[in-house]
Amino acid sequence: MRMLACFTAALLSIVPISPARAEPLAYGVAYDELYRVDLGTRRASLIGRTGNHAGTPLALLSGLSYGPGNELYAIAGTQKALVRIDAGTGAASFVGRFGLAGQGEGQFDALDLSMTYGCDGSFWMTSAIKRDLWKVNPNNATLTLVGNTGRQLTGLAMRNGKLYGTGIGSDLGLYTIDTTNAAATRVGGFASSIPWIEPGFGYEGTLWATLSYNPPLNRDWSDLATIDPATGALTNLGPITGPDSLRGISMKGLALAPTVCLPPPGNEGGTGNGTTSSLPIGSPGTLVIMALLLLGVSARQLRRKSSNCPD
Repeated sequence: MRMLACFTAALLSIVPISPARAEPLAYGVAYDELYRVDLGTRRASLIGRTGNHAGTPLALLSGLSYGPGNELYAIAGTQKALVRIDAGTGAASFVGRFGLAGQGEGQFDALDLSMTYGCDGSFWMTSAIKRDLWKVNPNNATLTLVGNTGRQLTGLAMRNGKLYGTGIGSDLGLYTIDTTNAAATRVGGFASSIPWIEPGFGYEGTLWATLSYNPPLNRDWSDLATIDPATGALTNLGPITGPDSLRGISMKGLALAPTVCLPPPGNEGGTGNGTTSSLPIGSPGTLVIMALLLLGVSARQLRRKSSNCPD
């Protein structure tokens, strides 16, 4: 840690960085499109479309989350499959099907799936229709059933090894979910009816969420909200506006930062009790690396400035 602090100080002595901090940016998905969302202005900008696989659109996207390598992953509901999404173009790469075809309800075999990345290197996924909780292998999308939550959950988020879910209908509210048996414990309720809720933690610990209304309410925009993880209190911040391509289309997924995990006992200097080993967005090490890449600071300059660092 002393070496990192000295290295950071050396960099800051070369490149001054403004202390001003803007509201965070996030990624969101709406049907078959990836957006960049400014959480301060609640304005979404289109990045691109996901495309097709085997002649079928990779669409009805939900459960957007950072996964292995801090890449974006999502569920393509049209194929009941896991996809990896290029953050620069929006193009999706097919990973694998979940093997859940024919287990949904209605004309479109709906399962209403959502997911988040966990501290053990797996995705966690739930169905608001089946109310089951699974672990998902990120390499091939194979499932391991954990149990039934007994709740109609449309969104999942994890922080420090604790799994949260957002419920709708008669289960409207925030829940914690036991990852050993899928039991869902209510934290608190939400005041108004919301057809779909997708949460996501920021690196600093704020739990953000998109609130989607279509169908059945036919509203122009989804809303942005924050949720208190301790009480379940929800604060609606207002609509997420954007280009006409987003108007009337629900935003079902919000990814802000890689999953933050507690280090295992006796390894407080480690990176977590799973495989999320990359430095999270906002950490000092990440800021140093990003500044080096963006500003082109030379190794020679840093060697000169950090020559007095302790061994």
